Amino acid sequence: MYFLFCAFSCTKDKIDWTPVPDSLKDKNGNIDQSKIDKSKIQKPIEDVTFTTSDKKEISGSFYFQDTKKDESQPLVILVHQFNQSRVEWQQSFIDSLLGSGFKVLAYDIRGHGKSGKQNGKLEDILSDPEQAPLDIKAVTDWAKVQKGIDSSRIAVIGTSIGGNIALYAALNCGVKVPIAVSNGKSTFEAFTGYNEMMMGRPYFPRIKNVLMICGSKDGDHEAGQKWIFENFCENPKELKVYDTDKHGKFLIEEKPEVNELILNWLKKYL
Repeated sequence: MYFLFCAFSCTKDKIDWTPVPDSLKDKNGNIDQSKIDKSKIQKPIEDVTFTTSDKKEISGSFYFQDTKKDESQPLVILVHQFNQSRVEWQQSFIDSLLGSGFKVLAYDIRGHGKSGKQNGKLEDILSDPEQAPLDIKAVTDWAKVQKGIDSSRIAVIGTSIGGNIALYAALNCGVKVPIAVSNGKSTFEAFTGYNEMMMGRPYFPRIKNVLMICGSKDGDHEAGQKWIFENFCENPKELKVYDTDKHGKFLIEEKPEVNELILNWLKKYL
């Protein structure tokens, strides 16, 4: 396992971080530095900032194995859901990605975390194609010119609005593998321009290497994902529906096997 320490100020709760093993604690429950194998400790992750085409500053965190910073590896971009931030992603999941040979980048959508303010009301980012899609465009443009990133092997994993950003990135940013958890139909339409009127067109780009995940009792998200999956995606593709009403990050917390499903998909298609 790779241990990473947060290089930014963040609010932590019991689900965001890997617990410290008892074997590394002293009798008072504090971390005993003498028991830590220093050779396995990651240097601090890098804080990175991206400037969008509309001059918004987007804040992110770049994770990598210290000895492989300049080695070309595929990149997995993590995009949080509405009213969350990049700290929604559990450290154990990030560690599993690093251990599988991927670099990882998590960022805050505009209006969230440490990123710049959105235009208008916060809710506007759910329907405005000139806001959150510009964020992922800036992030992927940065990734494609980094020495240690294989620009032909980029994945985006997102929850809720982040899932629709992942699908947008597959269509518009050269992303190879999009993974969407609990994304909705209306935001998908707003971001991509794909809607009912496209059904009769003879050709339009379809999304491939796509994994979609949702809960069967999570409002109309199952119906929306099925509509996207059946009309705008092509093989290889998979839609996994769980018997739950949980949404996005909360679905992953309730169904931790989702992490393994995602990791296996990345290993196969990225």
